[in-house]
Order: sequence, then C-alpha cells, then structure tokens
Amino acid sequence: MPVCDVVVVGSYPPLPGPATAATLAAVRRAWDDGRSVRVVSYRSGAADLAVPVAGPLAGRRLQQVRRHYGGPPAVVLVVQEGAPFTDLRAPQQLATATGLALALASFRRATLVVAEDPGIMAPSMWALVGAARECVVGSEDAARRLHQHYRVPLSAISVEEAEAYPPLAAGVEASTTGLYDPGGARGVAVVGMPAGSLAERLRSRGRLVKARLPGRLRRA
Repeated sequence: MPVCDVVVVGSYPPLPGPATAATLAAVRRAWDDGRSVRVVSYRSGAADLAVPVAGPLAGRRLQQVRRHYGGPPAVVLVVQEGAPFTDLRAPQQLATATGLALALASFRRATLVVAEDPGIMAPSMWALVGAARECVVGSEDAARRLHQHYRVPLSAISVEEAEAYPPLAAGVEASTTGLYDPGGARGVAVVGMPAGSLAERLRSRGRLVKARLPGRLRRA
C-alpha cells in the first residue's frame, strides 16, 4: 500500500539555490493537486529521507526509494549540476541515465524537472526525457536552452516558475549573499557523493592504503 501519491527527489532546504527552489515548487504543485508527497533529498536536510540517488547506482537507489514507500504511482526527479550525474565520463554517465530511465519507467507517472543544466551528453538527457511523462523548466529561456542544446522538442517542455530559495530582497543577487555562488568558492574542496557500491569503495580505500604504505615505511 503506497504511503504517498508522489515522491519528489531533489535538493531540499537548508541547501540553497535554484535546484532547491525547483524541488519546493514541485512539492507545492503536488499539494495544489491534492496529492500527498514524500521528499527524498540527495543530501541530509529537512527532507523526509536522504538517499544519494546519483551516479551509476542512481536507478537502483530510486527503485529502493519506491519500494520503501510502498510503490507510489508518481515520481518527480529534479536534475541539477552535479546530481544525479556525479561522474560525466561517458560510460558512467550513460550507466546513470540508463538506470534512472528504467527506474522512472516503473512509476505510472514520471516528471523530469531540469533546475540547472547538468552538462551531460544529449543521449543521456534523451533517456530521461523519454522515460518521463513531462519535462519541466523554470523559464522560457531555460526551455529554449534545453531545446537548442539537447534537442528536446519544445512540445515536451513545460514552464513552471519557481520562487527563489532562500527568498531575497528586491535587487539582491544570490551570488552577493554568500548563500549560493558555485564559482566563488576558491580553495574549497568539494566532496562528491559516493557513486559506487560499499564493496567497491572499500577496495578503493584498500588500494590507496597499500599505495601509501611504502612511503610510511621509509619515513619510519
């Protein structure tokens, strides 16, 4: 028995930025339609559940989310820069797109929200758009960019404006507040979400320790 009508997957407060704004707008649209909602965030925050639906295992994780909530009929997936496509190398990117497309197709209704340009290959975007019933962007300019860059038909794109998150005073730009400025964090290391399985990460960590061991022995 489904515990909700729709699962919304995307960035959520307190993380600021356009992707969070798009997720909040998707939740409000579902509420306006009288549907119950559960929110799954890529990172920990105010969402009901935090699951890294990202990387080559994104499709498997989305299927796990679906089972966790008893098979809800609808899903909204919010795409942004860095999520769900954490690795832009062609094999990993196509594996992410294929897995997500299969997972989206398991819902009776799937909506793709492109909150930011993910910088992916056109076939990857086609896979997601093809598996979704509708593709939503936040402005007419975003719709044109999606059409021109990825060749997504304009007939498949809907425009739904989203209020900025966090709300800003008139005349204040997000990049001047220190809240959201991806290009301004110089000297800050950004740690990506793990895209491999636990066993793969443990093997990688073991190889790293082994590679560092000779240097440690020499210093000793």
